[in-house]
Amino acid sequence: MEWLNYHHLYYFWTVAKEQSFTKASIKLRVAQSAVSSQVSQLEDFLGKKLIIRATSKKLVLTEVGQTVFLQAEEIFRQGKELVDGLKEGGLHSSVKVGAMGSLSKNLQLRLLRPIIENKSFELSIDIGDPNTLLTRLLGFHLDAILCDVPYPHSEDEPLIQRQVARERMCLVSRKKMGRTSLSDRLLNQGIYLPAKSNPATSEIESFFKSHKMTPTIKGYIDDIALLRLLALETDSLVAIPRVGAERELESKTLFVSHEFKSLYQKFYIVMRQRGFRSGKILGLLEL
Repeated sequence: MEWLNYHHLYYFWTVAKEQSFTKASIKLRVAQSAVSSQVSQLEDFLGKKLIIRATSKKLVLTEVGQTVFLQAEEIFRQGKELVDGLKEGGLHSSVKVGAMGSLSKNLQLRLLRPIIENKSFELSIDIGDPNTLLTRLLGFHLDAILCDVPYPHSEDEPLIQRQVARERMCLVSRKKMGRTSLSDRLLNQGIYLPAKSNPATSEIESFFKSHKMTPTIKGYIDDIALLRLLALETDSLVAIPRVGAERELESKTLFVSHEFKSLYQKFYIVMRQRGFRSGKILGLLEL
């Protein structure tokens, strides 16, 4: 078995992060020629070119170089966790999760509870838009993404995508239903719906059409927390997955005006197919 020289890999990783042999040599406190020699030895060992010197003197990673760099990011991140954990008296590991800003905080808490209650792990959550989160996941800055719409992916960027929950959609309001029909309330008080891009929204609108209801659409909101607040602060009905308002429903500050029998909001966890930690994360979340 051929053993990778991690000293060479560390020098390459530093050069790639600094995007400069000069800056890397300063950080590593060695001569620039030594850094260049270590990287060349790694390229010779792998039989692949990792770095190209562009005409602007800026370093450019080859396709293989980018792959090696991403793997090195994971290796040295885990190494740091190992050393830091042992210095603190016990191995401590972090789990970095990305979540779309529109996602229910109640749902996040429910799904991540096994990690929250595990004293061996430190949890960090980044909130962001789908593209930013995916870039961070593929760059090994996140271990997983929680989302409500699966990502398109290809053979070049394979992803593990698993449905982790589904929540029944309902219409909620701060007022009880009373004797007024749902159709009249939708017309006179209006309704806030999830974003047009949300698959549940088109199904709800199809439901209204099939039942000959003509609701006054007050807006399309891509944020479950804001939908919940609109239900609390206005007289309008709000379409929301039940989990997004479960505490208010339990405390009777909000009421269900209609619950869809077969319409659900689905939620997913997304991870790198080639990630070292994907199986571990699934195990921690008991999925």
